[in-house]
Formats: sequence, C-alpha cells, structure tokens
Amino acid sequence: MSRVGIKVRNWRDADPYVSHESAVIWAILAQHSDENTDPYACMQQFSGFARHFLQGRKNSDHHWHDGAEQFYYILSGGGEVLIGEERVAVGEGSVTYFPPGVPHQFFAEKEEEGVEHLIITRPVDREGGQPRVVNWRDLTPTAGDHAAAVSWSLLEPIDAENPTTDQPCLLGFCGVERRALVRGKTSAVGACVETEQVYYVIEGQGLLISDGDLHRVSEGDVIYLPPGVAHQMANLEYDGWFSYLVVR
Repeated sequence: MSRVGIKVRNWRDADPYVSHESAVIWAILAQHSDENTDPYACMQQFSGFARHFLQGRKNSDHHWHDGAEQFYYILSGGGEVLIGEERVAVGEGSVTYFPPGVPHQFFAEKEEEGVEHLIITRPVDREGGQPRVVNWRDLTPTAGDHAAAVSWSLLEPIDAENPTTDQPCLLGFCGVERRALVRGKTSAVGACVETEQVYYVIEGQGLLISDGDLHRVSEGDVIYLPPGVAHQMANLEYDGWFSYLVVR
C-alpha cells in the first residue's frame, strides 16, 4: 500500500460534471489506484467523497449500490429521499444512510431552490445495516470527548460496544460526527491507527495542526488524513462556530 500524506482541497477547485440524470457533481477525493496519477485519488478505504448539486424541479436517478454503503449529508436546500419504498423529507443538516443494495433516489421536483449535499461511499463485504435518517439538530450534543469540541454523533457502527445513537447501522465506516469549536478553542490531539479520516468544513474557518504544520482551512475545504496521522483542529480567530463533519 502506497503511503500518502495529508491532503486539503476545496470542492470549488474540482472540475464539475453532470451525472445521475441531472446532478452537477464535484468529485473531491477518489479511491487510490496504481493507474490513477491524480494526487487527490488518495483514499485507501473509502471509494468516493463528492459534493452534488441538484437543481430545483429536478430529480436524480433511481439506483442502488451492491457491495457498498453510502450516506448523504445535506448542506443546503431540501426535498425528499426515497429509501427502499419510503419517501422521507430531508433538509439542511440531515443525514441519510443507505446500506448495500437499498434503492434510493433524490426528489427536488417540488422545490424552487436546489439542494447541495455530500455523498460519501465505502465498499463493504457484509450486510445487516438498516437505513437511517437523522438531523443533527434533533440530537443531544456532547462535550469533553474531544477536548473543547462540541460533538453530535450521527452514524456509528452496527457492532458498537457502547452505542451513542438510537440506531447503530454502519458496516464499514467507523463513525460520522459533526463537531464545532468556538473562538479560542482547540480539539484534542487524535489519530486513528487503522482508519483513514476525511473532514469537511461546513462553516467558518480555522486551523488543522499536525506534526507542527499549520493548515488554514475554511468552508468547503476537505481534509484527508491517512491512518496514524496525529492532528487537532483549532479556532483561534473566527468569531462564529467553526463546524466540520468527521468521517472515519
């Protein structure tokens, strides 16, 4: 397995294309392969990290993924997501999780404005998870687990020893959380020994600190962290909440 370092990329720097019938897609990070020389094809365990825009009065295609689990994180706008045979209303801050083989589709046909969302995918070789839809605002935050960061646990493994959500569901991912820091605060130093991580900055601006290096990051930045890389996040100057999604 080739060794890669930290990558930081804003979604605006990726070239868009149209797929899933009518969605504009920015493929921010891709899975590593020996044939792909793109420096952002760096993920070893995840297969895709992309931002999608579906304009109002449009729908995406009906599809599913064999051998892969996937979730959407809604950044702005809303609509309905078909999960299996059920249509569920979603809006900004919602997470929708799809286990392998579960059909899904996004509907914005009744919306005037478009919907922006992240789509993150990981290959898995087992079954058993159940779909989950939750908005971070409906959850109780915790503090202290990551120093000064406030955290909302959105998705966690199906076999979690001490569940923090009402429905553990992940088969391959190790967890999905939303975290936030107020001005003057930093998170704990952390590293996942066996698992890569991807952070997405939802709002504000701050610092990624790793091995003495400082990376300034702001809204729309995606941070790739290989396994074993010690790091912490800091909000030293921004007056509002510095909020980011953590995918493990």
